[in-house]
Amino acid sequence: MKKGRKGSKKRILSGLFAALFLLTAAGCGSEEASGNAEGLTKFRLAVMTNGFDHYLAVVGLEQGIFEKYGLDVEMTEYGRGINTIDAVANGTADVGNMADYAAVNRLGNTLHDTNLIIFSEQSGGGVQNGGLYVAPEYADDLQKLDGSTGFISILGTVSDYQTSVAIKYLGLNEADQHIIAADSQQTSLALAQNGEASAIYTSGSAGEYFEKFGWELAVTSQELGIETYGYFLTTEEYNAENKETLARFLQASQETFDYIKDHLDETAAFLESKIGIKSEDFISNWSSINSKLGFTEEGAAHLQTMEEWAFEHGSFPESYDVRQFINTEAAELAFPERVTIEK
Repeated sequence: MKKGRKGSKKRILSGLFAALFLLTAAGCGSEEASGNAEGLTKFRLAVMTNGFDHYLAVVGLEQGIFEKYGLDVEMTEYGRGINTIDAVANGTADVGNMADYAAVNRLGNTLHDTNLIIFSEQSGGGVQNGGLYVAPEYADDLQKLDGSTGFISILGTVSDYQTSVAIKYLGLNEADQHIIAADSQQTSLALAQNGEASAIYTSGSAGEYFEKFGWELAVTSQELGIETYGYFLTTEEYNAENKETLARFLQASQETFDYIKDHLDETAAFLESKIGIKSEDFISNWSSINSKLGFTEEGAAHLQTMEEWAFEHGSFPESYDVRQFINTEAAELAFPERVTIEK
């Protein structure tokens, strides 16, 4: 396991330097990265379709917020968060994102051969909608789920963890349960519609679609104690040369988040026309999102919890300290008061 990774500990900025940066960053180009002819810094952003980062990027570009912070954002969509990190790793993107489970799984499986770092939390924590949805015949007696048709899990994603937590909450032996590996939410819905499954953990608009097939929310996320965090990742090399660029990206993302919150219906209508997501689906998805830009001790501890679960369940061969892959330098430049991770 790697030892002594640079940047894994919090660095304290002087109040004067942080204040000067916050006052001037939006109006100047990066001294580290090359800018384009208009004086903006090119920033290659890989996003997950219909993810938190996708919404921020589309709206931020439309409203000119990234340009306000001196960024010429080139956005590329990918089907999953892991695909955005593939783009970062192969040098075709500067920043990507992954949810908690995917992040610890990717790092764990490339432990001795990766230059990826996590430079900010993205979203998560707090109240999350959704939970364990079950077919109607199980709603009044959840113990009937024991050995039933099966729990749907979207293979290789945080869904594996959520399914495991739900089974444990019910007091069932995970080894005795049928886990149905689906490749997407669409496949999961087809399984529900055809009566080929008995339960699934899901949230946002997906839960509403299961309800249309008669499934019921049996145990909420809060009761299960499930929180899902998202994180922004880049490479050690890009971070070392472009910390101020990353900081301005985080600041622009926060301003975009605030804009969406203050113009939710208008944004929903715009995104429906721009990227095809139904207005009601966007609003439902957005209601389950909390902006977490910065880096809290809670966000780091959550990653540790996920790493421990993933290792115990055989996701990768060697346990490791996920904090070695956290670098808060850019987050401290953008939001020094929001970096509370312990050294």
